[in-house]
Amino acid sequence: MYQRFLALTRPHYAEIARLSVRDTELMLCVMLVNAAMCWYIGQPFVALFFLVTVSINETLLRLMFARAGPFQNWCRGHILAMATGLHGLNAFLFALPALYLAADPSFAMKISGLILVLGVQTYIANSWSGIPVFIYVLILPSIVMIVFTFARLFASDAFASSMTDWSIATLALALFIYASLDTLRQKIQAQSAQVTTQRVAATRLTELEEAHRKDPLTGVLNRTAFDSALDVMLTDRAHSGGQIAVFLLDLDSFKPINDTYSHDAGDQVLVETAHRLRDAVGPMGIVGRLGGDEFVCALHELDSGETAIQFAEKLLETISGTIDWDERKLKIGASIGVAQTGEGPSAPAPTVKALCSAADQAMFTAKSAPNGKPVLYKSHLFAPRMTPEHKQALVDGLQSRAVRPYYQPKIHLPTGQIIGLEALARWEHPDKTVRQPGSFLDQITELGLQGDFMQSMAHQVIEDINAMLETGLNPGQVSINVSEVALATHTGRQDLKRIVAKNPGAARHLTFEITEDVFIARAADTIQASISSFRALGVRISLDDFGTGFASFHHLRQLDFDELKIDTSFVEGLGHDATSEVLVRGFLNIASGLGVSVIAEGVETEEQSRDLINMGCVSAQGYLFSPAVPLQAAMQLLKTQQAA
Repeated sequence: MYQRFLALTRPHYAEIARLSVRDTELMLCVMLVNAAMCWYIGQPFVALFFLVTVSINETLLRLMFARAGPFQNWCRGHILAMATGLHGLNAFLFALPALYLAADPSFAMKISGLILVLGVQTYIANSWSGIPVFIYVLILPSIVMIVFTFARLFASDAFASSMTDWSIATLALALFIYASLDTLRQKIQAQSAQVTTQRVAATRLTELEEAHRKDPLTGVLNRTAFDSALDVMLTDRAHSGGQIAVFLLDLDSFKPINDTYSHDAGDQVLVETAHRLRDAVGPMGIVGRLGGDEFVCALHELDSGETAIQFAEKLLETISGTIDWDERKLKIGASIGVAQTGEGPSAPAPTVKALCSAADQAMFTAKSAPNGKPVLYKSHLFAPRMTPEHKQALVDGLQSRAVRPYYQPKIHLPTGQIIGLEALARWEHPDKTVRQPGSFLDQITELGLQGDFMQSMAHQVIEDINAMLETGLNPGQVSINVSEVALATHTGRQDLKRIVAKNPGAARHLTFEITEDVFIARAADTIQASISSFRALGVRISLDDFGTGFASFHHLRQLDFDELKIDTSFVEGLGHDATSEVLVRGFLNIASGLGVSVIAEGVETEEQSRDLINMGCVSAQGYLFSPAVPLQAAMQLLKTQQAA
């Protein structure tokens, strides 16, 4: 029940915090009027009880949402639960004087009691109607008080009231009208602002997606967008069958054209080449530019290696035609590498990375071949296989926990304080070197050990969090990268859930980082279901490498996440690349519109740190502050900070 409550209210945390401290002047005025009326009808104890209790409740609410005093380390779940109780109690307390006013013999006082209790309900309906759970918690006490107030009207016979009584009733009516109109006005303004914010965020994200999808010069897909689109093709192939061929092209004689005729001539060659490739591939395939003079195509109509080579030869003939520029005829060639999915042992794995890597190897072979013809990739001719010794070393490393998490601090930029850690995999190899993930993650995938790797990392991270907590250290939020295997497969999800469920204390400090690409690899509803189940255990969700994937605003609206991480590629351009600054500002605006926090990755210079602070980003990580370090070194950093 508690987890269900959190799931319904957490998305509205910012709005609840705003409403809780919004109407300070109105609350103070109503408190004083209510207390004065109770005192006037001879109920001083009720007046004092009302004033003291409501004042304490309102003070607690403001301290909680300001994370001040004893509440500075409270998590959002605890704050929401406490706020729900305090608001429900306030709904009862603000209507409480109505019971005594309704029982008073004065007709004007009875009217004042009805106005008061109806005013409380109107205020609740106007202010909290957009927040599930909260509206029911608050409206129920007011309904009960309406019933009891009406029943109390018969406690005494009404008699004619004095002008003083009618003056008090008039004041209560005026206050009721003002509060009703003011809260209704604020509700309309808030709804209008929310619609505007969502529209602006949607527009910005659409613009950023489109800008990030296309190569600005040629108009074809850029590398990231091509990888995502190819992944979709591979997913479709898994259901519908057929083969997919990838063609990687590197233009020959392009540099001499640039050097001899200028970059404008080179640009014209690239634009015309992209146009010819689009025409050749047609609607059944995709075309992308990898950078420089490299292009890549993918097609799913070719069912054999021979057919793929024939199509590659057709591509070569198409792009080798002369290109007109400034009354000159420019002519180029190309080296083409081909990789195709298939069932045989020579075919590469049906993944984006494997196919593009295979096509790249084939292209380099074609570039050095004397006849210049396209080359088809065959694994036994190109890819060196892992030796049995290397395989065993990696398996042993996972079992012995030589593959372990190192921790990179996340920093609060204005103060320099450590506010969390990111767990990054490192392999402490038997040869005494510490290896980066790029040197062993592909081998883990090749050996089918992704599940074992994920479980091992999760176990170690949670154990490390517990170790820090036991020594009195606060690790903040410790993030760990969660693979598609753990999100989109039942077994992977259940294994990870069991680990987290056994450690509820550590779960409060745990953040799962996912990348945008999971939406392309698997159905979004499957990913959403997994994320919801982890969030129900108290785990936060972070969207990693934001801006480098292919998620749409539709996916972002579906996904319940708490944090957005700006990729290193955007941060490194700050200070010298205007485009990077525009994109980072756009990401910050999107995060603000979605109500999530932001962490910038890859901060390496003081200038980048200052630029981020000036743009409103207050959390970051990178080598400027610290590389990823072993557990003991991370704990020492926390101890030093705690001592200071």
